[in-house]
Amino acid sequence: MSIAPVWFISHGAPDLVLRDQPATRFLKQLRLEGARGLVVISAHWFSRSELQINVEPSPALMYDFYGFPEPLYQIRWPATSPQWLQEAVSDQLLLAGLPSTPVRRELDHGVWSPLSLMDPDSELPLVQIAIPASFTPAQLWQLGEALQGLREQGIGILASGAITHNLRALGPDGSPVPQWASQFARWLEQTMAEGDRGALEDYRARAPGAVESHPHDDHLRPLFVALGAAGADRPRKLHDSWDYGSLYMGAYQFG
Repeated sequence: MSIAPVWFISHGAPDLVLRDQPATRFLKQLRLEGARGLVVISAHWFSRSELQINVEPSPALMYDFYGFPEPLYQIRWPATSPQWLQEAVSDQLLLAGLPSTPVRRELDHGVWSPLSLMDPDSELPLVQIAIPASFTPAQLWQLGEALQGLREQGIGILASGAITHNLRALGPDGSPVPQWASQFARWLEQTMAEGDRGALEDYRARAPGAVESHPHDDHLRPLFVALGAAGADRPRKLHDSWDYGSLYMGAYQFG
């Protein structure tokens, strides 16, 4: 069995699924090949301290946003989370000394928004795990390393977040890209390509535009899990575009 890939997807605003944007068109044509199941890490599910795993077998969708067009709240997507996949993930975490707590919950839009475009018929089963809020970038990287063994079982890792995420800096479509956003995106891509783990874990102090790009780091945190799960694999850029002026919609595959 071949080693399953790791993906990082910038999921953008919730209404991306309704709009005709470059990132929307990209996600519609992207297929998550090389995996028989997915572990999903989203910027929108944090636990207090312990690792949590969603064991709901047929999770419904969470509409964890407000003020968007009504059709967005009518979207349905038939996700499945079978027991064999849940057990594979929990066993792998336990093997790494990271026991997980089972919970039942709906899928947040960081999961269903991009996946409903990439896998509209929900052919790939998935399991979502939470990000402990107390984890540092180094600990998130280690969490990703703990998931590496799943790739050998044909289970891919999908991290969903944002390369830049400053909601106060959003502008109308076609707005010029702020310098701090473009500088940060370039630095991050170059540093990932170089495999400089120390710089990436210390990005907030080292990267230009880091604080402006992430006033809060919730949307970048899934990237560290992806980097840990990727091991020695370097990123291959799948897509780059800008939305609402300052949202960089970078997407990458490792392996």
